[in-house]
Amino acid sequence: LGLTACASLPLAVYWRGESAMAVVLVLSVVFGAVWYLTGVGNESPIRGLGTTLLGILHIGLLGSFAALMLSVSVGGVDIGTGLLTAAVLVTVGYDVGALAIGRAMGRSPLSPASPNKTVEGLLGGMGVAVLVGFSMGLIGQPAPFAGDDWGGGLGPSLLLGIVAALAAPIGDLAESQIKRDLGVKDMGSILPGHGGLLDRFDSLLFVLPATWYVARVLEVGVPG
Repeated sequence: LGLTACASLPLAVYWRGESAMAVVLVLSVVFGAVWYLTGVGNESPIRGLGTTLLGILHIGLLGSFAALMLSVSVGGVDIGTGLLTAAVLVTVGYDVGALAIGRAMGRSPLSPASPNKTVEGLLGGMGVAVLVGFSMGLIGQPAPFAGDDWGGGLGPSLLLGIVAALAAPIGDLAESQIKRDLGVKDMGSILPGHGGLLDRFDSLLFVLPATWYVARVLEVGVPG
């Protein structure tokens, strides 16, 4: 059920927009209840359905904002790729900055959820994310956040960098907290020793909706 919902969310959202999110989530709850009422699942319904819905929300729902961005076009011009690219750039800026500065100057532990992360790494990553947003505004790419078309410019790009600097570490620590609670080092067998494949996208999962709503509030290529 969780895998089906996670696969369906981006497809439905790309096809029908934000309204599809609620439809898939409601169906997930309904079919999750039926799953246990019919005796298909024999473990605790609260633990089983709660864990499944957490996975759907964390991966499927947050990840579907990438599809939502890709579906955006204005006057027949595809600007969704630019929205997604901007989200990826500021997230990569945070991840690279946090890793490099944390390794070079990290001294103060940040959170019990992730003992290896440091305050210095956090501040460094946030600073690089803001710098990436500022740089996008100066360069004028990628549209629509950068440049003067579709409501973008230096201000919106810088604001995106600031918002991403706040959202990315929350996503990073949220997954670390889940792994710590489960007592695992890697979230999956792909990329062992690096937290698993999901660890490469934990920050981005939180930056995606943040980018979408910044674009909506500022009406940067997306009607408010």
